Amino acid sequence: MSRSLFVFLVGLLCSAAAWAEAEQVVVLPSGVEVVSRQYAAPQGPLVLWFTGQYGEVEAERRAAASLAAKGAEVWLTDWLAPYFLPQLPGSMANVPDRDLGDWLAAVHRRQPGRPLLLVASGHMADLALRAAREARDRLGVGTAGTALLFPLLYRDIEAGAEPAYAAVVDATREQLALLVPKASAGFWWRDRLKERLEAAGSRVRLTVLPGLRDGFYRRADATEQEVAAGARLGDTVWQLLQDLLGEKKP
Repeated sequence: MSRSLFVFLVGLLCSAAAWAEAEQVVVLPSGVEVVSRQYAAPQGPLVLWFTGQYGEVEAERRAAASLAAKGAEVWLTDWLAPYFLPQLPGSMANVPDRDLGDWLAAVHRRQPGRPLLLVASGHMADLALRAAREARDRLGVGTAGTALLFPLLYRDIEAGAEPAYAAVVDATREQLALLVPKASAGFWWRDRLKERLEAAGSRVRLTVLPGLRDGFYRRADATEQEVAAGARLGDTVWQLLQDLLGEKKP
């Protein structure tokens, strides 16, 4: 790693550590207690970042602190911990839709008047879209959009076969910003996923990141380019959120 990049990363770590963290606890009607790591901002949008598939990810915490410094409050929430679920893709199906919707609505009641924006990566994209659908259809609570980083919204694909998409794909009617690394499996299916989401009624903005792989900001074998991109994760997500806030709802 170059000296300039090292200095840059140290600076980011220091600024993130200096940004105050707090906990927000929401007890759902089901009795489940959901704990979020809050990075407060006095005004601006409220960003609900779905995490947990890979445990505690330092890059996401730094990005959340960066977003708060820019004027967007962030709640970083591990959605597997409340159910004592293993960090596996199959665990997503064991998180109840009703709890997801009740949580989103409860957060909205605590912070009325602030645009709600969702962020998720990988298989957590399924939970974010399910939360948005449940809150919208059952509780009448809408969001300003969802940013999905290298979303995995389909099951394992056999060579030459059309992917089997998660059921929520055809029930999503949201403003979406998709971030797809070019060196990822999802890159080859990006246009089909975009078309499928648009057919369901979503508006989709697709951004491709050259030279990066899925999970670039948390990989143990990250290249220097991926390390640098991970250090800029907050800026990258901020731009996606600005794109969403600039769009009109369908």
